[in-house]
Amino acid sequence: MYDPARGFPHVVVELAYADPDRAVDWLVSVFGFRLLLRQPASGGIQHADLDTGGGIVMVRRTGERYTSTCTGGHTCKQVIVWVPDVDEHFVRSATAGADIVQPLRDKPWGLRQYLVRDLEGHLWEFTRHLRDVPPREWGAVAMM
Repeated sequence: MYDPARGFPHVVVELAYADPDRAVDWLVSVFGFRLLLRQPASGGIQHADLDTGGGIVMVRRTGERYTSTCTGGHTCKQVIVWVPDVDEHFVRSATAGADIVQPLRDKPWGLRQYLVRDLEGHLWEFTRHLRDVPPREWGAVAMM
């Protein structure tokens, strides 16, 4: 199952939640992810795999090695997910009452994006490609 040679992504995001059962239900309901598996533990799940429609997000319970948030109120991680219809996805998230941090808008680098905070504070950016824009046109320098 976890073999990149058979289609498993080469990079996978794993996020820790104090209440992974609630987080999985929320991510499936609000973002439309698909639950692939749950690993039970006493008092709920220990681990779950979610299909984002092109990638995998692993959810795990906080514990000795894992924490769900950064210290000092700072953001230390952000997950970026490409979706085929970011406008529909934005409406779905907003209608479900998700905490929209930055509204949906077109960016100078050719993407349409919005930023949302989940129920335990993780940041998610949902995006769709609009057009190719040369990096110099939006202030970056291509290194390739």
